[in-house]
Amino acid sequence: MPDNIIIRAATDEDAPAIASLHAASWRDAYANILAPEFLAGAIEADRLSVWTQRLREPAAHQIVIIASDPTGPMRGFICCYRNADPVWGSLVDNLHVCPDGRGSGLGERLLRDAARRLAASGASRGLHLWVFEANTAGLRFYTRLGGRIVETSRSEIPAAGGKTILRMHWLDIAQLA
Repeated sequence: MPDNIIIRAATDEDAPAIASLHAASWRDAYANILAPEFLAGAIEADRLSVWTQRLREPAAHQIVIIASDPTGPMRGFICCYRNADPVWGSLVDNLHVCPDGRGSGLGERLLRDAARRLAASGASRGLHLWVFEANTAGLRFYTRLGGRIVETSRSEIPAAGGKTILRMHWLDIAQLA
């Protein structure tokens, strides 16, 4: 990963770029997980609506961080919610890196930066996220960083058709920070 990547808090002006990257990431990483008609649909508009809302009126416990090249193109983002669950702690709701940036270390850098920010903002418990069982690259990534599978469930995303999801957990957020 280039050393000149800029990591910063997202602003509401970043919503279109985040939505575009989110849609591209889903289409690439979830091509064999989510329904093809969903991925071929207007997910950019859906994601733009979500990210415009999240960034225009952020929850007090929300952290959204982006990574971009010095010339501007967004390369990745992460969205977390501090102390989202009384048992599992803070939630990583989204972590996406542009498809051509996967394996560059950017996802790890974003996750570690978010963990530091969560810890600095008073996160009191661990960190967790949900990942599709079929997302083997994601599972390898989270396991390499010390995440443990602690729960299995079914996705409620209609386009996922009830596919298995796994809760990954880090007992101590400091192990990532």
